[in-house]
Amino acid sequence: MSKYIIRRLLQAFPIFIGITILSYGLMAITPGGPVEALAFNNRMKPREKEELIYKLGINDPLPVQYLRWLLGDDWMRWDSDGDGIADGAVFFIDLYGPVLNDRGKPTIDEATGEALRQLLPPGDQRGILRGDFGNSIYFKRAALDVLVERLPATVELGMTALIVGVVLGISVGVLAAVNYGGWFDQSSRIGAVIVNSIPNFGLGLLLLLFFGSTLQILPLGGRCRTTLDPTCPPLPERLEYLILPTIVLAAGAVAGYSRIMRSSMLDVVSEDYIRTARAKGLGDRAIWLRHGMRNAFIPIATFLGPSITFLLSGAAITESVFSWPGVGRQAVNAVVQRDFPVVMIVVIYASIANILGYLISDILYGIIDPRIGYN
Repeated sequence: MSKYIIRRLLQAFPIFIGITILSYGLMAITPGGPVEALAFNNRMKPREKEELIYKLGINDPLPVQYLRWLLGDDWMRWDSDGDGIADGAVFFIDLYGPVLNDRGKPTIDEATGEALRQLLPPGDQRGILRGDFGNSIYFKRAALDVLVERLPATVELGMTALIVGVVLGISVGVLAAVNYGGWFDQSSRIGAVIVNSIPNFGLGLLLLLFFGSTLQILPLGGRCRTTLDPTCPPLPERLEYLILPTIVLAAGAVAGYSRIMRSSMLDVVSEDYIRTARAKGLGDRAIWLRHGMRNAFIPIATFLGPSITFLLSGAAITESVFSWPGVGRQAVNAVVQRDFPVVMIVVIYASIANILGYLISDILYGIIDPRIGYN
């Protein structure tokens, strides 16, 4: 299995590069761009705005910008003599055009040298492949830190909703299949259709209105009580904040997994080995739980990996409705604030989670059914 995992990861690298190219291209053609976000106040002079464009390297060709974002610029230009000018650069341009002699050394006057010191300092960006996503435009600090500090909240909500959704969904699906055609089977099918018909934001607002506003037994949002202490207390002391968003996220999972499990169980019980087990005199519990359920888990594994990806990447709508300080809500805020470094890191994080999610599904196939090989 280890060879299979390594091979899949190697195959995923070109996919990852393609995702970065597409993502960066979409960001590059977005109206406004980072300069407009930084120069949001109209008091910035045209000269200052032009200098900012050169300082950010937006005037460079798009492939050069992409390589700088992917691989960094510390290998593209450097200060060989410590005077603050990138005289070891592969190339550089000031506001007036190239200023290199035939040996690659700058031939500049004092004024132009000062401009170059401001516009083209030695490269210090390491690129996203080395974990450097640049600084957040809105928070004025490392974009990676902005994501990392919100990741625990997303993992907490996502894992709770996933566990509740998988356990309840599988249980409801098995009971519906065992009681095929009965009242529980019919009720679960109707309930699944109703839940799937209600969007997450609608269900969340209804729960907030009923439990938070009308009954006032659960908080209206947030992750913990607002205090001067920025850290949240342990999870057992703030479970009331987790109940409503977990219900919203887990409702769709329960509806989906229950229908998949019911259908898979009904297909399995018609197989020859189930009829053989009945002929040997095995009881219904042993047939359904020991022989039928394990083989019925294979379709569940197909959807479990992408579900992990979705929940751990941040449920943007649910986190926004309940003011949950997670990755999804921060992604929405970053788009509104035109905080491009944070938007890009969320996109890259979600793509990596998606690749790993499908890998998890493939690994679960072999765990559930040992007959499935990886050669």
